[in-house]
Amino acid sequence: MIKGLTYVILTTRDMERARRFFTEQLGLNTEDEMEGFAQFTTREGTLWAFMQAQPSAPEREVELYLRVDDVDEAYRAWKARGVEMVTEPHNESFGRTFAFRDPDGRVLHAYRRAA
Repeated sequence: MIKGLTYVILTTRDMERARRFFTEQLGLNTEDEMEGFAQFTTREGTLWAFMQAQPSAPEREVELYLRVDDVDEAYRAWKARGVEMVTEPHNESFGRTFAFRDPDGRVLHAYRRAA
């Protein structure tokens, strides 16, 4: 039985641009970084990373939800840092959420579960 998401890898064609986005704009710290790979650990322990895409690899889409403490505050902070927002914060059946783009154009989501 699946209990939750434990590891995700996103691919990118521009490692430096992706590293700057996740560290400078989203405010994460890298845990492990080497050429062509960077790994993050969130406060709650979820491991995820991005790595250099192979030139022949097809573009891949990912649906990734990052849990945050305060959806509206994350939206304001990330937007102020230049993150491209796709939707404004809004309520869904599972909780409050908004969508944004990473530097490779993927739509990612921030959310907080409904109480």
